[in-house]
Formats: sequence, C-alpha cells, structure tokens
Amino acid sequence: MASTTKPAAARIDPTGPILMWTLRITSVIALLAAWEWYGRKPESFTIAPVTEVATAMWDGFASGDFGRALAGTMLTMVVGYVIAAVIGVGVGLWIGVSRYAQNTIEPLVHAGYATPVSLLIPILGIYTGLELRGRIILVVLWCVFEILVNTSTGIKEVPPALIDVGKSFNASKLDLYRKVVLPAARPYIFLGLKIGVGRAIRGAVTAELLLSAANLGRVLLGAQSTFDIPTLLAGIVLTMLLGLVLMRLASFVEGKSLAYRTA
Repeated sequence: MASTTKPAAARIDPTGPILMWTLRITSVIALLAAWEWYGRKPESFTIAPVTEVATAMWDGFASGDFGRALAGTMLTMVVGYVIAAVIGVGVGLWIGVSRYAQNTIEPLVHAGYATPVSLLIPILGIYTGLELRGRIILVVLWCVFEILVNTSTGIKEVPPALIDVGKSFNASKLDLYRKVVLPAARPYIFLGLKIGVGRAIRGAVTAELLLSAANLGRVLLGAQSTFDIPTLLAGIVLTMLLGLVLMRLASFVEGKSLAYRTA
C-alpha cells in the first residue's frame, strides 16, 4: 500500500514565517475589532473606538502637533541614550577589568540600579530645571545602569580559557581586550544597549509627564485635562508604536552585529 505521507516540503512549518505573520496580522485585526466593538458601547465612554483614535492621530499629524511632539521626544531620548551608552559601556568595561572599580564603583552602581528613578524627579527639578537638560538627565538615569551592568557582566563572563589562548600567542594587553575580551562580551553589551532603548523611551515620556509638560507628555496631559479620550489614546498608541519601531531597529542592529562577529 502506497504511503500517503506528504513530502516534507509540502508540510506547513509551525515556526515558518508565513504562519508567524498570519498569526500576527490575525491577532492585530482581532484586537482592533474588539476595541472598535467595545468602544461603541454606550457604557464605555472612557474608551474611544479605534476609528476615532485613528482620526485623532491623523488630525494631530495634519495640524503638526503630533509631529512636533514626536520630534521633541525623540531629541530628548536620543541625546540621553547616547550619553548613557557612552557612560554605561565605558564604566562597565572599567568595572569588568578592574578590581579597584569592582570594590569601589560597583556597589554604587548596584545601589543606583535598585533605586526607582522616579524618586529623583523632585530633586532633579530643583537642581537641573524643568527644561531639556533635566529631561535628558532623567533619560540617562533611566537607561545607564542597565547598559553598565550588562557590559560589566559580559566582561566578567569571558571564559578564562579564551584569555589564556590569547596570552599563549603573546598578545599585548590592548590586543587581548580588543580581539578577545570585547568580542566575547559583545552579546551582553548589545543586550544592554537594546534594553536601554526601551528604557530611554520610558524615561523621555516620564520626564515629559512628571518633570515638565513637553512634547508627547504635553499632548497626553492636555488631552487628559480636556477629557479628549481619542487624542489621549492616540498619543498612547503613538508612543507604543515609537517603542515598537525603535526596539525592532535595535534588535536588527544587534542581530547584524552578532552575525558579523560569527561570520
């Protein structure tokens, strides 16, 4: 009796890209449909239908309010993130290779890492003001410790056998760190940088909501004060989309960098 088993090429791969994207698109459509249905119920006055939210977002971009707010938030986030990345990677490398830094600086880093950044908002408002400088410092504090801890952990986790191999080839200390330690620690460093992107977005919006009403924070607070639910939800969705795009971009850069390392 002939076998009726389908060839492997004809079977549906449960992890394949077609099924993956089908599930993603279906999930989004189902979520939007449920949102629209619930938003149109008479008793759900605190949730606007998705069509009204989309209209509010279109109007916000057409008037320029959303565009200016998004650009301002991006400026705060990017400047703060770059500063945090430089400090986090630099100090993390130092802690990873220096016993002195591990005994003196690392305990302070752990204390800062465990401290809620929101606790510092009142004192930041006093010493840095309510304008761009204060918001940038808050973004730095939101993401620098994540980058720093991941970088120092990556350096410490480099297998001693790799370092011994480098020493056996009479590599200088600089070459040892540049060609052995840093490549081995790269996954940790890029993980910290990727997580830092998400935290930078949260820090920027938090600063604009709690430190000074500006950019996307101003849009959200203004919509809240006038009970403009569609605009409020449009601002929230815009912030989520910004985070999604930037996190995808960070994952793409991470994947390309690690693939280049292993090529």
